[in-house]
Amino acid sequence: MLRFALLFLALLALPIKAATVSNLYQAQVVMPADGQNPDQAAREQGFKQVLVKVTGNPNIAQNSVVAQAIANSSNYVSQFGYGQDNGQKTLDLTFDQVQIKQLLTLAKANFWSAQRPNILVWMVDDNGNSRDILWDQSTNALVADTKQAANDRGLPVTFPVGDFNDVTAVHVSDLWGSFIDPITSASQRYNAGGLLLVKAHQQGADKVELTWQLYAQQPSTIAADTQPITGKASGTLVQASLDMMNQVTNQLAQKYAVELGGVASGSVNIEVENVNSTEDFFTLERMLNQMTTVSSANAVNIKGDKVIFRMNLSASDTEFKRELSHESRISADDSTNTNVTIMPNTDVSQDPNSLDVTATQSQPQTQPENYVAPDDMYIWHN
Repeated sequence: MLRFALLFLALLALPIKAATVSNLYQAQVVMPADGQNPDQAAREQGFKQVLVKVTGNPNIAQNSVVAQAIANSSNYVSQFGYGQDNGQKTLDLTFDQVQIKQLLTLAKANFWSAQRPNILVWMVDDNGNSRDILWDQSTNALVADTKQAANDRGLPVTFPVGDFNDVTAVHVSDLWGSFIDPITSASQRYNAGGLLLVKAHQQGADKVELTWQLYAQQPSTIAADTQPITGKASGTLVQASLDMMNQVTNQLAQKYAVELGGVASGSVNIEVENVNSTEDFFTLERMLNQMTTVSSANAVNIKGDKVIFRMNLSASDTEFKRELSHESRISADDSTNTNVTIMPNTDVSQDPNSLDVTATQSQPQTQPENYVAPDDMYIWHN
């Protein structure tokens, strides 16, 4: 009973630097007005939308294995119904998660889990007369269009609320000049997994140019000399927002998505130290078992604050390490300290007043019979 109670508390303690995207396998498609089989056309379009969200790859439909599956999209539908969107009839679809992952494994395609970095968006709108920061509740259409475009790609985004703390911590000049120090300082309260800085140049008649900078890391780790990923998008408000979020999501997918269908490395043993409580243990165990590259993670040895897990992998060891490197709560232990003390070379037989230090030297510790030697070592950051 205690184990389950502590597990429940650990789940509540998860950080919000990463958000769980809940609509990855859902799509709403406006029914085509003509055509011989509108349901099939809408279903295939919805399936493509879901595959792009799940893989992070806008060209996933060009994969030959995936293309064949799209032609038989009904096999992957777990639920469907009809709805309305602005007076237009829609087909509302939910696709089977397990079957899609099996498909992507067969296709040797990438897979991006539902745990994704929450991106904080700082946006300044220049309408030719003034420059204004766009807050979460702003009526400027760019806010709603950006949120919708991000939602279509399965990317969680947050705009600052614009309260007293925000308006006193960062100013328009800071954002327009990309002065990163005040921006990262003001961003700390949001626990974001990345920053997106956007300068919107209004060009009249519902036209805009968006110049963006992406810092694909937590604000606390961004230094003054950190170089962001940059890009531009232009067109109508809707099109520019869509193009920008497609560009941004493509960049993040390259970092976070992992390849399925490669040669699995079998198992690997990792030792994690600084696991100081039952809550730490359950949070760590759950995190490891949720990884895309992991079939199962089982604790095989616990001693003090160190836990050794046997990781049964569903992908290569390289992909496993790459995925684990994106997790802020754990880091590789690169220390080379072997805890071996080298004693001075003293000949005690020549000095009758010398102490026999050999009796005080620490002897090698014997490991328990069930000890499993780790392949890699990590440190847990609770």
